[in-house]
Amino acid sequence: MIETEAQVSRAEQDYAWVVIRPHSPCGHCDPVTGCKSVAISRMFGSAQQEFRVRNSVHAQAGDLVHVAVPEQTLLRSALWAYGVPLLLLLLGAMLGRLGGQEWMAMLGAGLGLMAGFLVLRLLRHAQSGLEPHIVSRAGSCDASPGGCAVRCGGDSGCAKH
Repeated sequence: MIETEAQVSRAEQDYAWVVIRPHSPCGHCDPVTGCKSVAISRMFGSAQQEFRVRNSVHAQAGDLVHVAVPEQTLLRSALWAYGVPLLLLLLGAMLGRLGGQEWMAMLGAGLGLMAGFLVLRLLRHAQSGLEPHIVSRAGSCDASPGGCAVRCGGDSGCAKH
């Protein structure tokens, strides 16, 4: 499970809109300068983006929460997002090439790519069980791994978190 901390900007029924809290480099990749991905992401702007996530803990606007997504979901989503349009682009180009003209292959590739994005758009709702979700409030004390009892040395009644 990949987790990060976020703040709820607004809540609607079963979903919440969250803003991911920026994090500093951990130093595991390069102890001197830190993670290069953080530096690269800062180059392209620091505008905060909102993400829609399933809100099973009924968090409200302003709450700090932990948002999680299973690793397999992330890998599967990347495969679908890149693989389907690419596959349909190539298939469209091959079918267009059967027409014997270069422009038909290009047209087929373009139509295949558009079809790939359309397929992703239509299948997005069928994959609703694979979406990121709020697993806990960041300020709540719970018995889950990484919960308050673990962070406070076994004191499940701690008020720090």
